[in-house]
Amino acid sequence: MQIEFELVTYDDKLDKFELDETIYQIEIDDDEAKTYELLKDSDMHLYNWLKESDFFTKYIEEEVYPDSENKKIAISDINGISFRRFYFFKVTSGDSHYEYFKKLFDIHEESDWQDREDVGEEILRHLSTKRQELILNLG
Repeated sequence: MQIEFELVTYDDKLDKFELDETIYQIEIDDDEAKTYELLKDSDMHLYNWLKESDFFTKYIEEEVYPDSENKKIAISDINGISFRRFYFFKVTSGDSHYEYFKKLFDIHEESDWQDREDVGEEILRHLSTKRQELILNLG
């Protein structure tokens, strides 16, 4: 089975992510395919499994970024499941992103009139920690 994925690179100095606009493919064996099938409907479990898999790290270090010691990357898409909202969320992002993060971070709005900007700032505070968990350090 093949998995298609896309990446983002992280710049420490600027605290900024940049999209690597290449679609990569990696072949996985039958055991890995079974794990993928179990996790594909739970996006964060799928992300963490792939990020922590030796076969994935080895592929990235040898095939994708072979000469990039100390490079920091993160996964932006896995077979059409997007994680881009983690890297590019802004206070002005769409409602679906707000709802996703409110659920993920267990953020409750006190009332309907609560300023969306306040909720967006709270999401950004949570994301500053979560983004660091998603980053894969190469080399």
